[in-house]
Amino acid sequence: MKLTRLTLSEFTVFSDATFDFAPGVNVLIGENGAGKSHILKLVYALTEAARRLAAGQGLEGGVEPKLDNLVRGMLMGVFQPDSLDSFPALRPGQAAISLEWEDARLEVTLGPGDALTANLTGAISEIGRPLFIPPREVLSIFPGFVEAWLHRESAFDRTYFDLCVALGLKPLRSGGPTELLEPIERALGGRVVMREGRFYLRYPGGDMEMPMAAEGDRKLAMIAYLLMNGSLSEDAYLLWDEPEANLNPERARLTSDIVAALAHAGAQVFMATHDYALTSELSLKVDTGALRPGEAAFFALRRDERGGTLERGERLAALQHNAILDAIASLHEREQQALFAPGEAPR
Repeated sequence: MKLTRLTLSEFTVFSDATFDFAPGVNVLIGENGAGKSHILKLVYALTEAARRLAAGQGLEGGVEPKLDNLVRGMLMGVFQPDSLDSFPALRPGQAAISLEWEDARLEVTLGPGDALTANLTGAISEIGRPLFIPPREVLSIFPGFVEAWLHRESAFDRTYFDLCVALGLKPLRSGGPTELLEPIERALGGRVVMREGRFYLRYPGGDMEMPMAAEGDRKLAMIAYLLMNGSLSEDAYLLWDEPEANLNPERARLTSDIVAALAHAGAQVFMATHDYALTSELSLKVDTGALRPGEAAFFALRRDERGGTLERGERLAALQHNAILDAIASLHEREQQALFAPGEAPR
């Protein structure tokens, strides 16, 4: 069941905002501090709370599977604020959130004094599993991470823990979707394996310990293993924060191919990025029909005196405010000024 809309009132940097999501690929761009990661984390936290309620699954530490408890626990674990009072844009104040699927809705109100109320209606059993991938890879820190996070204070937020839990599942008997795995394994030059709680890249000449692999390769390897063990499936919601981090720009096309293939398989993808190559590759897929009309949406977030604002388009060219292109245009203008004397036209 697809996510269709997120409505915010006085939540962090957003005074009033509505995101109408596409069923396939949703790309968030904007300057630092515009709220991109907040959107990904909020969608993840609320979707996981709803999924756990439907499954009758509580949180660690004996948190009962009651909606208010789950929403509170997920928000605190994912964002790591001092208290829920940190979320309203105006303090003391009240924040209102509405997250909608095709046949379900979750409404949350955050008020002064750490107050929280939540209401979930509709076909909640149809809500899929969300998967949050942070900017850095976790395969190199996977050994012992889950136990350490459960029993020790940690600077890592809950998304790292949940991701490591997902990575800990054994591969499917089928080995995962071949059409999605093959391009990644070709780029890696090998296959991802886990042995005795540690990850390796298996090359024809032998296995390489994951911490010795390039960080960009570890990031792709993480996606590959999540496909292999079924965590990244056709009914999943993938929330990917800065997929371009530690990846060479030449991998932008591969990343866009992976994202489009996931959308075609039935997953719904949300990503926040600062990368020109990646956003352009995805927009090109819309232009060429590789992503069908209405299958993708681009959101430009920015901050002004009213707080966080946004605009939506089905391709990059439809956005009036594009922080990535603005930065490139500024660089080009300064290069021209440096290369040519005043009054001299470029040849």
